[in-house]
Amino acid sequence: MNSEVSNPPPNYTDTTGAGGNKEYPVDVKEDTHASDDDECEINVPPTEGHKIFNVEFAKKSYHMDYLIKDENLEPLYYCDNKMVTASLRGGKPDVTFHKGGDVSGPIVGASRSNIWGTKHEVCFGDPDTSNEYTELHVKNIVSMTCTWSPSNSSKKYTWKRIHGKEAQEHGGRKSSLLSIKLVDDETGEIVALYLNNGPKNWRTAGVYKIKIDEKGGDEWYKAVLLTGCVLTEKERRNRRWTYSSGAHGGP
Repeated sequence: MNSEVSNPPPNYTDTTGAGGNKEYPVDVKEDTHASDDDECEINVPPTEGHKIFNVEFAKKSYHMDYLIKDENLEPLYYCDNKMVTASLRGGKPDVTFHKGGDVSGPIVGASRSNIWGTKHEVCFGDPDTSNEYTELHVKNIVSMTCTWSPSNSSKKYTWKRIHGKEAQEHGGRKSSLLSIKLVDDETGEIVALYLNNGPKNWRTAGVYKIKIDEKGGDEWYKAVLLTGCVLTEKERRNRRWTYSSGAHGGP
């Protein structure tokens, strides 16, 4: 199923009382049981025509929020990840992108997901004022395959999980299951990568490498970062719930 621009959701208001300042149990990091021979740090080689974006776990983050920085380590976006999904929060977004280094910055993107479903509604802009929505539909849970079209564009791209030797060839850790690539459906070219650092480093979450798009500019980078973060955050949550339920004996 291809991504399509959808109508705005009828309601982003938290009517359940689950939002606001209520606190929830502390999140846990993924546990990939990395082997000792895995490299401790991801090492993304610089590539001409691409930009690097660093992803860190935000300090004092209660829900494993992310801080996205540019190549000079200047904060660009703060990704606010709520533990409770939108379906349990009266439709209020569970992933929100703020411009700058904390939640005080203006909202530039948001997403709504449910616990078990494979569809994610993404808003490019503040959901209270923006009409730019798209639907991400994960067609294959194992490979995390998701086709996506940017707003006001006929081009189609596909996010897909990479691991093992493929991830390692791009400078990522082969044991991580949260690394993904973005492929141009027409040309087959890889236009973006997210290489996850797994549990090896508490502060560094991973690195995005995105092909420069002079026409799309900052909106192109923001769209790639937002859709990529939504998919990897959903996957991380799924695994956290699986481990917390004791299905794999994890924490």
